[in-house]
Amino acid sequence: MPEKMKDTEPVRYVQINESLCNGCVLCMKACPTKAIRIREGKARIEGVCIDCCECVRVCPRGAVQAITSERLDLTDKDHIIVSPSTVLYSQFGEDVLPNDVLLGLKRMGFGYIHDQSYTSEIFNLAVELYIKENRERSDATLPFISPVCPVVVSLIAYRFQSLLSHIPPLATPREIVAREGKQRMAARYGKNGEAFKVVHITPCPSKMICMKESILQEHSYLDAAIGINAIYEELKRNIQDVEDDIVLHHSGGIGLSWGMSGGEISGVDLNCLAVSGLQETIHYLEKIELGLLSNIDYVEFRACSEGCLGGSFTVMDKYQAKRYLQKLIRMFGVERRVKYGYVKRLYEKGWFFTNKSVGSTPRLMDLSSADIAKGIERVKRIEEILKLLPQKECGACGCPDCETFAEDVADGRTTLDQCVFWKDRERKWHIRP
Repeated sequence: MPEKMKDTEPVRYVQINESLCNGCVLCMKACPTKAIRIREGKARIEGVCIDCCECVRVCPRGAVQAITSERLDLTDKDHIIVSPSTVLYSQFGEDVLPNDVLLGLKRMGFGYIHDQSYTSEIFNLAVELYIKENRERSDATLPFISPVCPVVVSLIAYRFQSLLSHIPPLATPREIVAREGKQRMAARYGKNGEAFKVVHITPCPSKMICMKESILQEHSYLDAAIGINAIYEELKRNIQDVEDDIVLHHSGGIGLSWGMSGGEISGVDLNCLAVSGLQETIHYLEKIELGLLSNIDYVEFRACSEGCLGGSFTVMDKYQAKRYLQKLIRMFGVERRVKYGYVKRLYEKGWFFTNKSVGSTPRLMDLSSADIAKGIERVKRIEEILKLLPQKECGACGCPDCETFAEDVADGRTTLDQCVFWKDRERKWHIRP
Protein backbone atom coordinates (compact mmCIF):
# COMPACT_ATOMS: atom_id res chain seq x y z
CA MET A 1 0.00 0.00 0.00
CA PRO A 2 1.28 3.53 -0.72
CA GLU A 3 2.59 5.48 2.24
CA LYS A 4 0.15 8.13 3.52
CA MET A 5 2.04 11.32 4.28
CA LYS A 6 0.92 14.48 6.03
CA ASP A 7 -2.07 16.25 4.48
CA THR A 8 0.24 18.78 2.80
CA GLU A 9 2.46 16.12 1.23
CA PRO A 10 1.84 13.78 -1.73
CA VAL A 11 1.46 10.03 -1.51
CA ARG A 12 4.79 8.40 -2.32
CA TYR A 13 5.07 5.28 -4.45
CA VAL A 14 8.70 4.63 -3.56
CA GLN A 15 9.12 3.60 0.05
CA ILE A 16 11.95 2.59 2.36
CA ASN A 17 11.75 -0.44 4.63
CA GLU A 18 13.80 0.74 7.58
CA SER A 19 14.18 -2.79 8.95
CA LEU A 20 16.26 -3.65 5.87
CA CYS A 21 18.11 -0.34 5.56
CA ASN A 22 21.65 -0.02 6.95
CA GLY A 23 22.16 3.63 5.94
CA CYS A 24 24.74 2.92 3.23
CA VAL A 25 24.03 6.26 1.38
CA LEU A 26 23.90 4.65 -2.10
CA CYS A 27 20.25 5.64 -2.59
CA MET A 28 20.95 9.15 -1.33
CA LYS A 29 23.75 9.60 -3.84
CA ALA A 30 21.66 8.22 -6.72
CA CYS A 31 18.63 10.46 -6.20
CA PRO A 32 18.46 13.13 -8.98
CA THR A 33 16.29 15.48 -6.91
CA LYS A 34 18.34 15.11 -3.69
CA ALA A 35 15.21 13.96 -1.87
CA ILE A 36 16.86 11.33 0.37
CA ARG A 37 18.63 11.87 3.68
CA ILE A 38 20.24 9.48 6.16
CA ARG A 39 18.80 10.18 9.59
CA GLU A 40 19.78 8.11 12.63
CA GLY A 41 21.37 5.52 10.35
CA LYS A 42 18.31 5.06 8.11
CA ALA A 43 17.37 6.46 4.70
CA ARG A 44 14.41 8.85 4.64
CA ILE A 45 12.61 10.54 1.74
CA GLU A 46 12.31 14.19 2.74
CA GLY A 47 12.27 16.07 -0.55
CA VAL A 48 10.54 15.90 -3.93
CA CYS A 49 10.36 12.30 -5.18
CA ILE A 50 9.71 11.84 -8.91
CA ASP A 51 9.38 8.02 -8.75
CA CYS A 52 12.41 7.46 -10.98
CA CYS A 53 13.39 4.34 -8.96
CA GLU A 54 17.12 5.04 -9.15
CA CYS A 55 17.19 4.37 -5.41
CA VAL A 56 15.43 1.02 -5.96
CA ARG A 57 18.05 0.00 -8.53
CA VAL A 58 21.11 0.81 -6.41
CA CYS A 59 19.94 -0.51 -3.02
CA PRO A 60 21.92 -3.72 -2.33
CA ARG A 61 19.59 -4.84 0.47
CA GLY A 62 16.20 -4.42 -1.21
CA ALA A 63 15.23 -1.83 1.39
CA VAL A 64 13.87 0.63 -1.18
CA GLN A 65 10.69 -0.65 -2.77
CA ALA A 66 8.37 0.58 -5.53
CA ILE A 67 4.62 0.07 -5.29
CA THR A 68 1.58 0.90 -7.39
CA SER A 69 -2.11 1.41 -6.62
CA GLU A 70 -4.06 0.67 -3.53
CA ARG A 71 -5.77 -2.72 -3.71
CA LEU A 72 -8.07 -2.82 -6.71
CA ASP A 73 -11.52 -4.36 -6.46
CA LEU A 74 -11.53 -7.00 -9.20
CA THR A 75 -14.92 -8.49 -8.33
CA ASP A 76 -16.62 -6.55 -11.15
CA LYS A 77 -14.17 -7.17 -13.99
CA ASP A 78 -16.84 -6.44 -16.62
CA HIS A 79 -16.46 -2.76 -15.72
CA ILE A 80 -12.66 -2.76 -15.89
CA ILE A 81 -10.80 -1.53 -18.98
CA VAL A 82 -7.22 -2.78 -19.32
CA SER A 83 -4.54 -0.81 -21.15
CA PRO A 84 -1.26 -2.74 -21.11
CA SER A 85 2.11 -1.14 -21.77
CA THR A 86 3.76 -2.44 -24.95
CA VAL A 87 6.54 -3.77 -22.70
CA LEU A 88 4.15 -6.53 -21.60
CA TYR A 89 4.45 -8.15 -25.05
CA SER A 90 8.18 -8.68 -24.52
CA GLN A 91 7.97 -10.55 -21.21
CA PHE A 92 6.91 -14.08 -22.27
CA GLY A 93 9.51 -15.19 -24.81
CA GLU A 94 9.60 -15.73 -28.55
CA ASP A 95 6.62 -18.07 -28.87
CA VAL A 96 4.07 -15.66 -27.36
CA LEU A 97 2.63 -13.06 -29.73
CA PRO A 98 0.98 -9.75 -28.70
CA ASN A 99 -2.48 -11.11 -29.53
CA ASP A 100 -1.85 -14.08 -27.21
CA VAL A 101 -1.08 -11.66 -24.37
CA LEU A 102 -4.24 -9.62 -25.00
CA LEU A 103 -6.35 -12.78 -25.20
CA GLY A 104 -4.79 -13.93 -21.94
CA LEU A 105 -6.00 -10.71 -20.31
CA LYS A 106 -9.44 -11.27 -21.84
CA ARG A 107 -9.49 -14.79 -20.45
CA MET A 108 -8.86 -13.30 -17.01
CA GLY A 109 -12.32 -11.75 -17.29
CA PHE A 110 -11.65 -8.05 -17.89
CA GLY A 111 -14.44 -6.26 -19.74
CA TYR A 112 -12.44 -4.40 -22.36
CA ILE A 113 -8.85 -4.95 -23.51
CA HIS A 114 -7.19 -2.27 -25.64
CA ASP A 115 -4.01 -2.63 -27.69
CA GLN A 116 -2.19 0.50 -26.52
CA SER A 117 0.56 -0.01 -29.12
CA TYR A 118 -1.95 0.81 -31.88
CA THR A 119 -2.82 4.09 -30.14
CA SER A 120 0.92 4.77 -29.94
CA GLU A 121 1.12 4.61 -33.74
CA ILE A 122 -1.72 7.13 -33.96
CA PHE A 123 0.11 9.35 -31.45
CA ASN A 124 3.27 9.23 -33.59
CA LEU A 125 1.42 10.82 -36.48
CA ALA A 126 -0.19 13.42 -34.21
CA VAL A 127 3.27 14.45 -32.94
CA GLU A 128 4.49 14.80 -36.51
CA LEU A 129 1.49 16.99 -37.40
CA TYR A 130 2.03 19.14 -34.31
CA ILE A 131 5.73 19.70 -34.98
CA LYS A 132 5.22 20.56 -38.65
CA GLU A 133 2.46 22.99 -37.67
CA ASN A 134 4.43 24.72 -34.90
CA ARG A 135 8.16 24.60 -35.61
CA GLU A 136 8.09 27.58 -37.99
CA ARG A 137 6.40 29.88 -35.48
CA SER A 138 8.49 32.82 -34.31
CA ASP A 139 8.00 31.71 -30.69
CA ALA A 140 8.67 28.01 -31.37
CA THR A 141 10.81 26.38 -28.70
CA LEU A 142 12.86 23.62 -30.33
CA PRO A 143 13.42 20.86 -29.72
CA PHE A 144 10.00 19.66 -28.64
CA ILE A 145 10.19 17.12 -25.80
CA SER A 146 8.16 13.93 -25.56
CA PRO A 147 5.39 14.07 -22.91
CA VAL A 148 5.32 10.27 -22.54
CA CYS A 149 7.70 9.47 -19.63
CA PRO A 150 6.22 10.75 -16.33
CA VAL A 151 9.63 10.77 -14.64
CA VAL A 152 11.03 13.09 -17.29
CA VAL A 153 8.01 15.40 -17.08
CA SER A 154 8.32 15.54 -13.28
CA LEU A 155 12.06 16.14 -13.56
CA ILE A 156 11.47 19.05 -15.95
CA ALA A 157 8.80 20.52 -13.65
CA TYR A 158 11.20 20.28 -10.69
CA ARG A 159 14.61 21.13 -12.15
CA PHE A 160 14.11 22.54 -15.67
CA GLN A 161 10.96 24.62 -15.52
CA SER A 162 12.06 26.81 -18.43
CA LEU A 163 11.69 23.70 -20.62
CA LEU A 164 8.01 23.09 -19.84
CA SER A 165 7.06 25.06 -22.94
CA HIS A 166 8.98 22.50 -25.03
CA ILE A 167 6.45 19.76 -24.17
CA PRO A 168 3.62 19.52 -26.74
CA PRO A 169 0.14 19.75 -25.15
CA LEU A 170 -0.77 16.28 -26.41
CA ALA A 171 -2.41 13.53 -24.38
CA THR A 172 -0.22 10.43 -24.06
CA PRO A 173 -1.36 7.11 -25.59
CA ARG A 174 -2.21 5.66 -22.17
CA GLU A 175 -4.46 8.64 -21.41
CA ILE A 176 -6.12 8.50 -24.84
CA VAL A 177 -6.86 4.79 -24.32
CA ALA A 178 -8.36 5.51 -20.90
CA ARG A 179 -10.49 8.40 -22.14
CA GLU A 180 -11.80 6.64 -25.24
CA GLY A 181 -12.24 3.32 -23.45
CA LYS A 182 -14.58 4.88 -20.92
CA GLN A 183 -16.57 6.55 -23.68
CA ARG A 184 -16.91 3.32 -25.66
CA MET A 185 -17.97 1.27 -22.66
CA ALA A 186 -20.44 3.96 -21.59
CA ALA A 187 -22.01 3.92 -25.06
CA ARG A 188 -22.11 0.12 -25.12
CA TYR A 189 -23.83 -0.27 -21.76
CA GLY A 190 -25.74 3.03 -21.60
CA LYS A 191 -23.96 4.12 -18.43
CA ASN A 192 -21.86 7.05 -17.29
CA GLY A 193 -18.20 6.68 -18.26
CA GLU A 194 -17.12 7.00 -14.65
CA ALA A 195 -18.86 3.68 -13.91
CA PHE A 196 -15.87 2.04 -15.60
CA LYS A 197 -12.33 1.88 -14.25
CA VAL A 198 -9.19 1.91 -16.39
CA VAL A 199 -6.21 -0.13 -15.25
CA HIS A 200 -2.79 0.44 -16.80
CA ILE A 201 -0.40 -2.51 -16.68
CA THR A 202 2.89 -0.72 -16.17
CA PRO A 203 6.62 -1.47 -16.16
CA CYS A 204 7.29 1.22 -13.51
CA PRO A 205 5.62 3.09 -10.62
CA SER A 206 5.97 6.52 -12.25
CA LYS A 207 2.52 6.13 -13.84
CA MET A 208 1.08 6.58 -10.37
CA ILE A 209 2.45 10.08 -9.90
CA CYS A 210 1.06 11.22 -13.26
CA MET A 211 -2.31 9.78 -12.23
CA LYS A 212 -2.40 11.38 -8.79
CA GLU A 213 -0.57 14.65 -9.53
CA SER A 214 -0.96 15.21 -13.25
CA ILE A 215 1.24 17.96 -14.65
CA LEU A 216 0.14 17.77 -18.29
CA GLN A 217 -3.64 17.75 -17.82
CA GLU A 218 -6.28 18.72 -15.28
CA HIS A 219 -6.88 15.11 -14.26
CA SER A 220 -5.90 11.63 -15.38
CA TYR A 221 -8.43 9.26 -16.97
CA LEU A 222 -6.54 6.31 -15.51
CA ASP A 223 -7.86 4.89 -12.25
CA ALA A 224 -5.17 2.42 -11.25
CA ALA A 225 -1.85 0.90 -12.23
CA ILE A 226 -0.70 -2.69 -11.77
CA GLY A 227 2.95 -3.67 -12.10
CA ILE A 228 3.80 -6.24 -14.77
CA ASN A 229 5.43 -8.35 -12.05
CA ALA A 230 2.19 -8.35 -9.99
CA ILE A 231 0.05 -9.79 -12.78
CA TYR A 232 2.67 -11.86 -14.58
CA GLU A 233 2.14 -15.37 -13.18
CA GLU A 234 -1.65 -15.32 -13.47
CA LEU A 235 -1.47 -13.89 -16.98
CA LYS A 236 1.12 -16.49 -18.00
CA ARG A 237 -1.23 -19.30 -16.93
CA ASN A 238 -4.06 -17.79 -18.95
CA ILE A 239 -1.88 -17.32 -22.03
CA GLN A 240 -1.08 -21.04 -22.01
CA ASP A 241 -4.79 -21.85 -22.26
CA VAL A 242 -5.56 -19.42 -25.11
CA GLU A 243 -7.16 -21.05 -28.13
CA ASP A 244 -9.35 -18.15 -29.31
CA ASP A 245 -9.08 -16.70 -32.82
CA ILE A 246 -10.33 -13.23 -31.87
CA VAL A 247 -7.95 -10.49 -33.04
CA LEU A 248 -7.23 -7.83 -30.38
CA HIS A 249 -3.77 -6.73 -31.52
CA HIS A 250 -3.78 -4.24 -34.40
CA SER A 251 -0.47 -2.37 -34.38
CA GLY A 252 2.52 -2.84 -36.63
CA GLY A 253 6.17 -2.76 -35.69
CA ILE A 254 6.16 0.99 -35.01
CA GLY A 255 3.69 0.64 -32.17
CA LEU A 256 5.51 -2.40 -30.81
CA SER A 257 8.83 -0.56 -30.81
CA TRP A 258 7.55 1.84 -28.14
CA GLY A 259 8.66 -0.59 -25.45
CA MET A 260 12.33 0.27 -26.00
CA SER A 261 14.43 3.38 -26.36
CA GLY A 262 14.11 4.90 -29.82
CA GLY A 263 10.74 3.26 -30.44
CA GLU A 264 8.68 6.42 -30.18
CA ILE A 265 10.73 8.39 -32.69
CA SER A 266 10.85 5.45 -35.12
CA GLY A 267 7.38 6.53 -36.21
CA VAL A 268 8.18 10.24 -36.57
CA ASP A 269 9.59 11.30 -39.94
CA LEU A 270 11.56 14.30 -38.63
CA ASN A 271 14.96 15.16 -37.13
CA CYS A 272 14.73 13.38 -33.76
CA LEU A 273 16.87 12.01 -30.93
CA ALA A 274 16.24 9.22 -28.41
CA VAL A 275 17.91 9.47 -25.00
CA SER A 276 17.55 6.86 -22.24
CA GLY A 277 18.85 6.60 -18.69
CA LEU A 278 18.34 9.21 -16.00
CA GLN A 279 21.81 10.74 -15.97
CA GLU A 280 21.89 10.96 -19.76
CA THR A 281 18.44 12.55 -19.68
CA ILE A 282 19.63 15.20 -17.21
CA HIS A 283 22.72 15.83 -19.33
CA TYR A 284 20.67 16.39 -22.49
CA LEU A 285 18.07 18.53 -20.70
CA GLU A 286 20.96 20.75 -19.63
CA LYS A 287 22.04 20.94 -23.28
CA ILE A 288 18.54 21.96 -24.35
CA GLU A 289 18.44 24.56 -21.58
CA LEU A 290 21.66 26.04 -23.01
CA GLY A 291 20.14 26.12 -26.52
CA LEU A 292 22.56 23.53 -27.91
CA LEU A 293 19.96 21.28 -29.60
CA SER A 294 17.82 23.86 -31.39
CA ASN A 295 18.47 22.06 -34.69
CA ILE A 296 16.55 19.00 -33.44
CA ASP A 297 12.78 18.77 -33.88
CA TYR A 298 11.87 16.26 -31.16
CA VAL A 299 13.59 14.37 -28.34
CA GLU A 300 12.27 11.11 -26.93
CA PHE A 301 13.44 10.90 -23.31
CA ARG A 302 13.11 7.76 -21.18
CA ALA A 303 14.36 7.76 -17.60
CA CYS A 304 15.07 4.01 -17.62
CA SER A 305 18.07 2.56 -19.42
CA GLU A 306 16.96 0.92 -22.70
CA GLY A 307 13.60 2.65 -22.31
CA CYS A 308 10.56 1.15 -20.60
CA LEU A 309 12.08 -2.33 -20.91
CA GLY A 310 14.28 -1.25 -17.99
CA GLY A 311 11.37 -0.46 -15.68
CA SER A 312 11.52 -1.77 -12.12
CA PHE A 313 8.29 -3.80 -12.49
CA THR A 314 9.45 -5.84 -15.48
CA VAL A 315 10.14 -9.58 -15.16
CA MET A 316 12.30 -10.39 -18.18
CA ASP A 317 15.94 -9.26 -18.39
CA LYS A 318 15.80 -6.01 -20.36
CA TYR A 319 18.32 -7.12 -22.99
CA GLN A 320 16.50 -10.39 -23.62
CA ALA A 321 13.21 -8.51 -23.74
CA LYS A 322 14.73 -6.11 -26.27
CA ARG A 323 15.70 -9.02 -28.51
CA TYR A 324 12.16 -10.44 -28.35
CA LEU A 325 10.69 -7.05 -29.14
CA GLN A 326 13.03 -6.56 -32.09
CA LYS A 327 11.89 -9.93 -33.46
CA LEU A 328 8.23 -8.85 -33.12
CA ILE A 329 9.00 -5.58 -34.93
CA ARG A 330 10.50 -7.47 -37.86
CA MET A 331 7.55 -9.84 -37.89
CA PHE A 332 4.88 -7.11 -37.93
CA GLY A 333 6.76 -4.68 -40.20
CA VAL A 334 7.94 -1.10 -39.87
CA GLU A 335 5.20 0.68 -41.79
CA ARG A 336 2.36 2.59 -40.15
CA ARG A 337 -0.95 0.80 -39.91
CA VAL A 338 -2.94 3.99 -39.36
CA LYS A 339 -4.50 6.16 -42.05
CA TYR A 340 -3.04 9.64 -42.40
CA GLY A 341 -6.35 11.28 -43.34
CA TYR A 342 -8.15 9.71 -40.38
CA VAL A 343 -5.54 10.90 -37.86
CA LYS A 344 -5.37 14.36 -39.45
CA ARG A 345 -9.14 14.80 -39.03
CA LEU A 346 -8.89 13.75 -35.38
CA TYR A 347 -5.99 16.17 -34.91
CA GLU A 348 -7.90 19.08 -36.42
CA LYS A 349 -10.85 18.34 -34.11
CA GLY A 350 -8.52 18.65 -31.08
CA TRP A 351 -8.84 14.95 -30.22
CA PHE A 352 -5.19 14.68 -29.13
CA PHE A 353 -4.88 17.84 -27.08
CA THR A 354 -4.89 18.08 -23.30
CA ASN A 355 -7.02 20.45 -21.28
CA LYS A 356 -4.09 22.14 -19.54
CA SER A 357 -1.32 24.42 -20.76
CA VAL A 358 2.02 22.71 -20.15
CA GLY A 359 3.80 26.01 -20.68
CA SER A 360 2.70 27.13 -17.24
CA THR A 361 4.93 26.35 -14.28
CA PRO A 362 3.20 23.98 -11.83
CA ARG A 363 3.63 23.95 -8.09
CA LEU A 364 4.75 27.57 -7.96
CA MET A 365 3.00 30.14 -5.78
CA ASP A 366 2.80 33.91 -6.07
CA LEU A 367 5.35 35.31 -3.65
CA SER A 368 4.96 38.48 -1.62
CA SER A 369 7.86 40.90 -1.15
CA ALA A 370 8.27 39.53 2.38
CA ASP A 371 8.62 35.99 1.00
CA ILE A 372 11.19 37.20 -1.53
CA ALA A 373 13.16 38.99 1.20
CA LYS A 374 13.17 35.80 3.31
CA GLY A 375 14.32 33.83 0.28
CA ILE A 376 17.23 36.21 -0.30
CA GLU A 377 18.26 35.95 3.35
CA ARG A 378 18.06 32.15 3.13
CA VAL A 379 20.34 32.09 0.07
CA LYS A 380 22.86 34.33 1.82
CA ARG A 381 22.80 32.09 4.89
CA ILE A 382 23.34 28.97 2.75
CA GLU A 383 26.31 30.61 1.02
CA GLU A 384 27.84 31.54 4.38
CA ILE A 385 27.47 27.98 5.70
CA LEU A 386 28.82 26.49 2.48
CA LYS A 387 32.05 28.49 2.86
CA LEU A 388 32.63 26.74 6.20
CA LEU A 389 32.27 23.24 4.72
CA PRO A 390 35.06 21.09 3.21
CA GLN A 391 33.35 20.49 -0.20
CA LYS A 392 34.28 16.80 0.02
CA GLU A 393 30.72 15.61 -0.88
CA CYS A 394 31.27 12.55 1.34
CA GLY A 395 27.68 12.06 2.53
CA ALA A 396 28.76 11.24 6.08
CA CYS A 397 26.47 14.00 7.38
CA GLY A 398 23.42 12.22 5.94
CA CYS A 399 23.03 14.62 2.99
CA PRO A 400 24.01 13.93 -0.63
CA ASP A 401 26.47 16.86 -0.86
CA CYS A 402 27.75 19.89 1.00
CA GLU A 403 25.35 22.30 -0.69
CA THR A 404 22.31 20.25 0.36
CA PHE A 405 23.74 19.99 3.88
CA ALA A 406 24.09 23.78 3.99
CA GLU A 407 20.45 24.12 2.90
CA ASP A 408 19.32 21.73 5.64
CA VAL A 409 21.32 23.64 8.25
CA ALA A 410 19.84 26.94 7.07
CA ASP A 411 16.32 25.44 7.22
CA GLY A 412 16.86 23.99 10.69
CA ARG A 413 16.62 20.33 9.62
CA THR A 414 20.12 19.51 10.87
CA THR A 415 23.02 21.17 12.67
CA LEU A 416 26.51 22.11 11.59
CA ASP A 417 28.13 19.67 14.00
CA GLN A 418 26.79 16.75 11.90
CA CYS A 419 29.66 17.43 9.49
CA VAL A 420 32.52 15.15 10.59
CA PHE A 421 35.11 17.50 9.09
CA TRP A 422 33.59 20.45 10.93
CA LYS A 423 34.09 18.50 14.17
CA ASP A 424 37.74 17.86 13.27
CA ARG A 425 38.11 21.54 12.53
CA GLU A 426 36.69 22.44 15.94
CA ARG A 427 39.11 20.04 17.65
CA LYS A 428 42.03 21.67 15.86
CA TRP A 429 40.82 25.08 17.01
CA HIS A 430 40.62 23.81 20.60
CA ILE A 431 44.26 22.67 20.67
CA ARG A 432 45.69 25.85 19.18
CA PRO A 433 47.99 27.67 21.61
